[in-house]
Amino acid sequence: MIMKNTNNQCTMDNGQRIIKDNKPSLLLTSIGKRVQLIKHLSKSFKVIGVDASEINPAKAFVHKFYKIPKASEKNYIETLMEICKKEKVKVLIPLYEGEFEILHNERSQFYSIGTIVLLSNKEILNICKDKEETYEYFVNSVINIPKVYSKTELGDILTYGDIDKFPLIVKPKCGMGSDNVFKINNFKELKFFEEYVKDGMIQEFISGDEYTVDTLVDLSGNPIYIVPRKRIEVRSGEVVKSATEKNKSIIDETLKVIEYLNKLRDKNGLALCGPLTIQFFKTLEEKVYLLEINPRFGGGVPLSFEAGADYGRQILSILDGGQVKYTKEFKEITMLRYEEAVYI
Repeated sequence: MIMKNTNNQCTMDNGQRIIKDNKPSLLLTSIGKRVQLIKHLSKSFKVIGVDASEINPAKAFVHKFYKIPKASEKNYIETLMEICKKEKVKVLIPLYEGEFEILHNERSQFYSIGTIVLLSNKEILNICKDKEETYEYFVNSVINIPKVYSKTELGDILTYGDIDKFPLIVKPKCGMGSDNVFKINNFKELKFFEEYVKDGMIQEFISGDEYTVDTLVDLSGNPIYIVPRKRIEVRSGEVVKSATEKNKSIIDETLKVIEYLNKLRDKNGLALCGPLTIQFFKTLEEKVYLLEINPRFGGGVPLSFEAGADYGRQILSILDGGQVKYTKEFKEITMLRYEEAVYI
């Protein structure tokens, strides 16, 4: 006996699923706990999930799950290629920075089997990965960015007792989340954290409201969605309370960042591509500063989905070669996150 259910599938009475829809396949790497992202993309795609760990909650929500080697291990690319062939994957979207460079380098291999890697070019990936590189690229642009102090400048602060430079902020050049990010309030803390944070950088401290902007661009780097989220509460580097906001100055700065990064188009015409997460500070004086750029889905992107940014549908349109326009409208809503558990 076969019974129909509401998500366009046929289900046998023994619980085994028979997929009858013709949705194309999309592959996400490092799925971990990205359940809300998977649920959203599943409206437009059959989502294939892969991860180096078999113990993860998101595997319960994908169409198919595969355990794969880590990006640093042998057969990582070969395993992904086999999965893409088997599942007829149309688009591959990596979620973990550690995979970006190797996937970019093998982009043409995936394209040869009909899979598009939705990821910006190598130069942009490197600028986004290293926060000091981000600073060097934008410091002479029209975009405001907090000053990064050189070793010589830090030495001068200590030598001449330049107390007016405090507070400062120290963070890893290539860090993720809030790990090893500290506020520096005095000379004693400066001396300590300069040694404590390995491969770190020290920059001026900017006080104000923090915004994370969920952005989707097409294969030519043109914006499709720009949705600012005001960060209300962050726990362990992940936003737990946030609200979308039609903040013109943040949207305008995001457009400037997109335009400036698209100057780095490579010989194949590729610049920005796919999802981006861009962070800003807006001071009480209404001055906007760029903090960092992550060329991937942010953890709080489900709020932008609920606000009207249908990433799945627009990615599908990109793959189909349709005309995709910049959608400016979205709802202003608030997200309050809580945890759920999956039992296996």
